[in-house]
Amino acid sequence: MANLIGSNLFTSAIAGLNSNYLLLLNGAEGLSIDDILNPKNDTVRYTVNQTFRSYMLNNFNQIDIDGDGKINTNDVNNYVTKLKTQGMTYNELTMLCANGGSTMSSLLDTVLSNFNQIDKNHDGRVTQNEINEYRINEEVKDIKEKYPKVNPTQMSMFIESNAVQNETTSSKEDKVFG
Repeated sequence: MANLIGSNLFTSAIAGLNSNYLLLLNGAEGLSIDDILNPKNDTVRYTVNQTFRSYMLNNFNQIDIDGDGKINTNDVNNYVTKLKTQGMTYNELTMLCANGGSTMSSLLDTVLSNFNQIDKNHDGRVTQNEINEYRINEEVKDIKEKYPKVNPTQMSMFIESNAVQNETTSSKEDKVFG
């Protein structure tokens, strides 16, 4: 099982959100829909992940909290706080973690494959805590499978009684002190 740590996945998703946002922003005061659709230069156009741009377009109104038609740094910070506290949907995880490394891809695959099991309160979002709880439960299951309980009725036990032990000790003492 992948090293499931919710904070790692969320950190990766949020880092991707921030870095792609800053690339698209490219020094401007805010990011409009047109800036997302038509980045200012080819470097930005080819550097920013298309999946991320689609995510920004689909969620533009949710991210543009003040409704001014531009996503600014304050809007992104508020959105990040919302993601951290309320969790992420399946689609948010898919789109925001699209550029993850091989370790992150394994973690993301595990979370996405088990999304409904991880989402304990069934609100359509997984939080860092839900991912961590799932990881701990899976580790406990793995340990139980690896080390099943021993059935004491199938064990042989040899117990030395105190009488035999005392007799043995006394005869040894007699030989030493005798």
